[in-house]
Amino acid sequence: MNQKIFSTVLLLVCLAVMSSAAFGQQRQPRRSGGLDNLSLPSTAASIASSSWQEFAPDGAGFSVMMPGLPDETSKDMPNATNLREYRVKNNGTEYIVGVFLNFPVEMLHDPKFMATYFDVLPRAMIGSAEYVGKNYKLIAQRAITLNDFPGRQFKFDSADYTCTMRVFLAEHSIYVVSIESPKATLSTDSVEKFLSSFSLKEN
Repeated sequence: MNQKIFSTVLLLVCLAVMSSAAFGQQRQPRRSGGLDNLSLPSTAASIASSSWQEFAPDGAGFSVMMPGLPDETSKDMPNATNLREYRVKNNGTEYIVGVFLNFPVEMLHDPKFMATYFDVLPRAMIGSAEYVGKNYKLIAQRAITLNDFPGRQFKFDSADYTCTMRVFLAEHSIYVVSIESPKATLSTDSVEKFLSSFSLKEN
């Protein structure tokens, strides 16, 4: 693979995914629609079960539970790649799913790209416009899989905030699933409910 192309695409992905605050300011978000409400079993008292919904946006290749209807933004990237972001803020906690659709398959299957991406992504996140003022530090990471696709979980921490992020390199797409909360209002039940509900599906 051409090293210049490899480096350019890697940088593009990291900046685009993690600079979501600037991305959201460039385009007005729109509400997602056409999604079903599901009744869920009762969980901890801190979670209002009636507000949680399953979201499965057309063409995005995933479903997830979120506590409300998300704002959606979309941006076309080079090489026909499309970046979508779905974001909900509830009781101070922010739930985000970012998706890179139609990503070059040869890169997703390249072990060098995978290793470099998982190494660069947390540093790009910490230094991004959205997170730099919160002084995050990466305190833990581990390898994970979803439907046999490789992924990585990152845990970030600061004096006042905590953030858990899961990243998956799927067949044709990259998925970034993150939940950020002030420590004062952190609900571990909400973190687990959101992250464990994320699943891949056919478009």
